[in-house]
This record gives sequence, structure tokens and C-alpha cells, in this order.
Amino acid sequence: MEFNGTFLVTIISFLVFVFLMNKILYEPINKIVAQRQSFVDDNLRSADENRKKADEISTQKDEKIKAAGSEAKNLYSKAVDGFKTQKDDIVNSARIEAGEELSREYDNLKNLSNEAKNALKGRMNELANDISEKILGYRSEVEGFDDEAVNRILYN
Repeated sequence: MEFNGTFLVTIISFLVFVFLMNKILYEPINKIVAQRQSFVDDNLRSADENRKKADEISTQKDEKIKAAGSEAKNLYSKAVDGFKTQKDDIVNSARIEAGEELSREYDNLKNLSNEAKNALKGRMNELANDISEKILGYRSEVEGFDDEAVNRILYN
């Protein structure tokens, strides 16, 4: 094999070609690849940070929801207890009023009963005479009832 000037020119042209291709084509492509890689890495980092933030926010949201639920349960329990206390107070007040009213009415009925018994006791002779007249067919005068016996019958 023979080395002549053509071989040397070919090697020099190849090296100039490689140098020019490196400056014109490979360096811009490498820059673009590096920029894209940097862009992808930045986006991955940003996405990872955003995922972590979203997890933190989700955790905070869950904690706030639990706290709000707990507070709502406490408020509900307090309200129910308050209403139960009010109900008990109202029921007790109504029972006391009903007991007082019942006692007044019982006393009133007792007074009316005593008045009726006293009126009946006053008319006893007249009633006994009317009854004996209806049964016997003639009027006989009944007198002198035993007050103790009458009181035992009427008041017991």
C-alpha cells in the first residue's frame, strides 16, 4: 500500500469535516439534549415536590375534617344534653304544677263533698220520711238519727 498526497488530503478533509460537524451539528444537538434533560429533571423534581405538598395538604385536610367532625359531635352532644336538661326541667315543672293543681282540685272536691254530706245530713229526716212514705204508702215521721252512725256512713 502506498501513501500518497491524496491519502493525506483525505485524512485532513475528514478531520476538518469532523471538526465542522462537531461545531455545526453535534454541539447544538448536545446542548438541546442537555437542555431537555435539565428540563425533564426540573419537571421531575417539581412534580415530586408538588406530590409531597399535595400529600401534606391532604393530610392536613384529613386532620381538619377529623377535628371538625369531633367538634361537631361535641357540640351536638352538648346541645342534646342541654335539651335533655330543659326537657327534664319542663317535665318536672309540669309535674309540680299538675300536683299542685291536683291537690287544689282534690281539696275543692273534698270541700264540695263535705258540703254535700252536710246538706244531706241536714235533710236526712226529710228524706227518711219521704222514703218511708213511698215504701209504706203513708207518711210517718222519723226522728232522732244516731249522729255517730250517720257520720260513720257518710264520712268513711
